[in-house]
Amino acid sequence: MLPAQPNQSLIDGLACLQALASSSEAVGNRELARTLGLEPTRVNRLLKTLAHLGLAEQDAQRRYRPGPAIHVLAAQSLFGSKLIRRAIGPLEELHRFGLIVAFGVLWRDQTSYLYHAEPGMTAAHALGRVGLHPATATGIGMALLARQPDESISDQYGPSDELSGALARIRTQNYALVTTDRRHRTVAVVIEGGDAALGLSGEFPDARVPELVAALRDAAAEIGAPGEGNE
Repeated sequence: MLPAQPNQSLIDGLACLQALASSSEAVGNRELARTLGLEPTRVNRLLKTLAHLGLAEQDAQRRYRPGPAIHVLAAQSLFGSKLIRRAIGPLEELHRFGLIVAFGVLWRDQTSYLYHAEPGMTAAHALGRVGLHPATATGIGMALLARQPDESISDQYGPSDELSGALARIRTQNYALVTTDRRHRTVAVVIEGGDAALGLSGEFPDARVPELVAALRDAAAEIGAPGEGNE
């Protein structure tokens, strides 16, 4: 919910930082301004401020990319939440199914994958290797959207009987089962008490869904209930 007196400079600065962090290559000031719908002079001031803080830097062509301080911020946030450290073990256990193992959160209308492992891939290679994807096109995104009230979904996506029906089914069965753009199926569950979800994706028959859902729920319970060994 937007506060009564939002700090627009902070909002725009974080938008610039997020755009840099999600870009696969350095971007210019005017290009970033067009992407964000902001004035180039404002974006230029924000980028220079981010560079001063070490959160952005310029390459030889004076285009901007994430700076070294963003890695410090990422490390500090992961350490503070302990989420990834709790999740690694349970996620690795899910590799036994020979399917894609994914773990992610919502960022506005996008799914941000913290972990995305193809069959046979190690955890080290699975961390942060996949970018943003539209939430409505992913099992993890749909599972998390189903936790939001209908009013919030309508405000964000507009009226849609198809989306409303899909989210209603997820709420009823307490897991998401969707077909992705690669024609793979994804089954996903939300971690109780958190804003993250995990899923398994690939080719599997309906008869296998209960087994996969049970395994995902066990993993979600382990991730969501930190114990001494998980800290």
